[in-house]
Amino acid sequence: SRRTPSSAPPEIENVAPPCAAQGEIARVAERQPGLGPCLTGEYDVKGGKATDFRFGRVFWSQQTGAHSVLGAIGAAYQAEGGPDGPLGLPTSGETTTPDGRGRFTQFQNGVIYWSPTTGAHAIRGAIRSMWQERGAERGDLGYPTTDEITNPNKPGVVQGFQGGTVYWSSATGPRVVEGAILTTYREAGAENSELGYPTTDEISLTTRNGAFSRFQGGAIYWSPRTGAHAIPRGPVFDAWGTVDYERGRLGYPTSALRTTRDGQVMEFEGGRITVTGGRAEIS
Repeated sequence: SRRTPSSAPPEIENVAPPCAAQGEIARVAERQPGLGPCLTGEYDVKGGKATDFRFGRVFWSQQTGAHSVLGAIGAAYQAEGGPDGPLGLPTSGETTTPDGRGRFTQFQNGVIYWSPTTGAHAIRGAIRSMWQERGAERGDLGYPTTDEITNPNKPGVVQGFQGGTVYWSSATGPRVVEGAILTTYREAGAENSELGYPTTDEISLTTRNGAFSRFQGGAIYWSPRTGAHAIPRGPVFDAWGTVDYERGRLGYPTSALRTTRDGQVMEFEGGRITVTGGRAEIS
């Protein structure tokens, strides 16, 4: 019998749609060969257009122009919702920070900063304005270490930085809590405690090189010898004030406020305040 020769396998067409960057997006890609080849054609995003590349994306709008977002900053941008999120579209490419240690990309409604030790995090709104007034990454707060976190229990947000934590509420604005005062504040329950949100940054005191921060519901005082202790508003705080706070004979607090069966007790360098039946006694 005669064998029928097998036919050659059919050629498989490359069905991937051709992609070619266009216009201003193409010009950005030409200047940044590190983006790699394009993966998509131009497509619509909120407020503009975008094209995907192997190692990043380029966004364009008539208002912002064309700018690339890539790497860790690109991942943080997508985590924030990309063009649909609160940041909007990019208004700059990735830029080296003045201190030479990090990089940042600006957006319509914020900025994302990255450093090797902190990763990439977005900063926006009142926290961003305050951070920039304090010198941005070259100031005392340094780089952001967390994203902005919304408090589910009490209206407000919190964001961590290398030099402290910023708490914001509409009633108090952005305030920095740092060092031992921050540790005590967190141990007390931070803004969800009776202290509430901070109403001042940390304030230095001339008495034995101490410091304090005010909060909606009280204060936290610190000195090198006594550490940091919270004093909620109430009869103990009021009684301490009658003897001139840390400047007076009682000095700084040395313990947390204790609730007893009969009332409240708090220890100080120079004595004790006891509250019984709503009446405070200093001893």
